[in-house]
Amino acid sequence: MKKTDQITMRDHNQRLVLQALFNAKETSRAQLAVDLELHKSTISSIYRDLDDIGFIEDLGEGDTTETGGRKAKMIRFNRNYGFVVAFDMGRHHLRMAQVRLSGEVIATDEFDVDGLTLKQVVDLMMKNLHRIKPQKYGTQEGVMGIAVGVHGVVDQNQVTYSPFFDYSGIDLADLLGQVISVPVLLENEANYAAVYIRDYHDYRQLDQYDNLIALNIHYGIGAGIIIDGQLYRGLAGRAGEVGRSIVWSQNKEIVRMEDLYSEDAMLKRLAEALGKKEVVRADFVACASHNAPETTALIDDWVRGIAQMAYDIIQTYAPQALFIHSRFIAEMPELLGRVIEVYQDLNPTCQSELLFANHSVYQATLLGGAASVTRHVLDLEDVDLKFSH
Repeated sequence: MKKTDQITMRDHNQRLVLQALFNAKETSRAQLAVDLELHKSTISSIYRDLDDIGFIEDLGEGDTTETGGRKAKMIRFNRNYGFVVAFDMGRHHLRMAQVRLSGEVIATDEFDVDGLTLKQVVDLMMKNLHRIKPQKYGTQEGVMGIAVGVHGVVDQNQVTYSPFFDYSGIDLADLLGQVISVPVLLENEANYAAVYIRDYHDYRQLDQYDNLIALNIHYGIGAGIIIDGQLYRGLAGRAGEVGRSIVWSQNKEIVRMEDLYSEDAMLKRLAEALGKKEVVRADFVACASHNAPETTALIDDWVRGIAQMAYDIIQTYAPQALFIHSRFIAEMPELLGRVIEVYQDLNPTCQSELLFANHSVYQATLLGGAASVTRHVLDLEDVDLKFSH
């Protein structure tokens, strides 16, 4: 075997061991050798290298014994090796989280950015990175990467379109990387939400969904698509822009779905129905709870619209499951059942499940971003990893 082939094989084996360590609650060198079908000497050599880096956490002796009767030393990926920072850049909010490489959240913050310019939002992000930069939060290496979820289209780590901010001439990754010299990854927020569902396995533990879609209904509407376990981004990162799907109005005018059924659109429609300048989500929920006729009609229309959108997406992609992320459903849980009922009345030909990951509505983009940049840092971007809450 050529030396280059030997190096390639060793790198491959090292990634296998690191993946196994990451996914295990606890394991041992002997168990790794069995599970990965690698020689014990190979495992021992890789173990020493990973331990020198600091990737391995010693859990002490286990209950099982190795050959010779000696109890095995239990190990796993070092959950205190380092952490990443994730941002969710919304129209009205900036969310931030510090997350260990293994997935556990260290701290979160949320800032109201309503009315701020893009420059002001970026300045706020940089200010917080300067604050975080010297902190280690009990980890060995401190901050190791930055992820930014953007409500728009991202291609080659640049924002190419956003309905909320003009990113032209702004290299966001470069600006944030100047504060902390670590990898900075930008991605569409719905894509990060889909990565979150895949990597945090936020559904029934007995199931395994390698083909799933996250439908994010927030200020706009977007879909993150996972096919055969991998994020599908499409041409120039434009896959999943389902909110821009069109319907014809009664006046034969083109209307986009997110202009009818996004959260912002629904609040605008309620404000118009009530003759008010503006309403917020809490107003919408309050009106719904009192069965206000204006809200009842709007919710009926929203249920039909979301059911139709789910039907179209499922007929196109045939995923194992479609996860709906919506703060309306989080605050009015009965809406999910109504959406499913209307969806079933459309006679879908696919057996895809229609689900709602309630716990992830507010953190899916953050945690999906954290998982993505962690994969990049560890060079484990295309393998199955299981992150911890």
